[in-house]
Amino acid sequence: MNEDILEQFFSLWIHLLIAVLSISLVICFIRLYRGPDVPNRTVAFDTIAIHTVGIFALFSILSQTFTLLEGAIVTAVLGFLGTVMFARYLERSPEEE
Repeated sequence: MNEDILEQFFSLWIHLLIAVLSISLVICFIRLYRGPDVPNRTVAFDTIAIHTVGIFALFSILSQTFTLLEGAIVTAVLGFLGTVMFARYLERSPEEE
């Protein structure tokens, strides 16, 4: 009986964390859309990738399956490569004065 209460409490916290990450993800998408310049959009893109990995991991914990962790790993790698791509673009673009 006590384990059942702890399991429900844990599930409630996982759902709460997914909701908080989802709200934060929406805010990051707004920053990506409205960002005043490319560096701000790059940071927003990287933050979106990190949030997505976190949501994948929480869903994996909630469903008790490891297949979603593979999606989290792929998302982390693609997010990193995207951030590197934006950084290379910023490095090669002419500086504004």
